[in-house]
Amino acid sequence: MLLGELVHTMMQEEARSVWEGRIADTALRVEVQPSGRIVALWRAKGGGDRRVVVNTIEELERSVLFQLMLTAPPDQAGIPAQIAQAVDQARVGLPDPTSIPRAPRKKRPSRRPGSHRPRRRR
Repeated sequence: MLLGELVHTMMQEEARSVWEGRIADTALRVEVQPSGRIVALWRAKGGGDRRVVVNTIEELERSVLFQLMLTAPPDQAGIPAQIAQAVDQARVGLPDPTSIPRAPRKKRPSRRPGSHRPRRRR
């Protein structure tokens, strides 16, 4: 099996939940995918479900944990370290997602009506 096929097969498998709990009044679940990427799922204050997928613990801390910890009481100050430790343990033996080449992203067409500007005639 080629490396690309192996990575593709692993990415199709289910993510494994590594930490679940509350930060302040927000329920958070952190998962690790077989590709080594980290997934965070929580419900935003406005009621919508949020999902963030990152490659590193540092990205998770910047994009998710920092925001959630702003409203957390002082006794929850150790939660980011607990989450980082759980993610580190779950990623043992998994590929480093920063070294896996990603497929190029496709440009999405603009959804705003009238945003298309006609070409200028010469």
